[in-house]
Amino acid sequence: MYPILFKVGPLDVTTYYVLWAAALFLMITWTRRRAVSMYGMTFGDATDVLLWMIFGVFIGAMLGGYLANWTKYAGSPAKILNFWESGVSSGPGFIGGGLAGLYKLKRLKVSPNAFAEAAAVPCAFMLFVGRWGCFLNGCCLGIRTDSPWGVAFPFAPSVRVFPTQLFESFAALAIGMILVITERKLGRSPRNSQRGAFLMPIFLLLYGAYRFFFDFLRAGDRILGLRLGQYTGAIACVVGIVWFICSFRNSRAKNVVSASDEHENLH
Repeated sequence: MYPILFKVGPLDVTTYYVLWAAALFLMITWTRRRAVSMYGMTFGDATDVLLWMIFGVFIGAMLGGYLANWTKYAGSPAKILNFWESGVSSGPGFIGGGLAGLYKLKRLKVSPNAFAEAAAVPCAFMLFVGRWGCFLNGCCLGIRTDSPWGVAFPFAPSVRVFPTQLFESFAALAIGMILVITERKLGRSPRNSQRGAFLMPIFLLLYGAYRFFFDFLRAGDRILGLRLGQYTGAIACVVGIVWFICSFRNSRAKNVVSASDEHENLH
């Protein structure tokens, strides 16, 4: 739609990289502020974890790009060395960032629940902004359709496809709003987050669900009939459900203990 934002001499500044860079910057700065002001982390610890997460996101997203476009490399394995052509995949990026973040949190002896709660809302809005970069760049295309939802891109004006980039963008926006409302209802705080995370499990569940559904409308390589994003989406759903159940049980058990302690103090 609008792949080149502007030019600096011979250099093309692409809309895709500008919007995804802006989305990542939003996530980093907002997560750090929330981690410090709302969930009791120090500025240094939050920064360290985010740096590790960014590294993990890039590694995971690039490896995911290879897998998501595996037929391209199956026919010419030498192209694997052209890492700038691999593309990126958000699902594996989340996995890579999550694993790197957990490693650093463990080293710092900081609660993963507190950081996860701080990151959940910014992650949703990051996807909302970033997917517009995909749409304006004309990548992550949907399959052909004759429905009113179809969009024709300039490089193929006679072909209408599902604008899956926008579907995912608005789904992420809806998730972000749900998380904001949920956070206010729960009254999250450093003390509450020690009992378990709820925002991040909800994010993982809803993100995984929309990735699994919308990827049926996405064009591209498939593995055993499904796209890579659908496998990572299914993993996100399972992790979100298990995490939510564990947090609920832990929170309920600690509430019972707190009530018992208060009863003993009254007597």
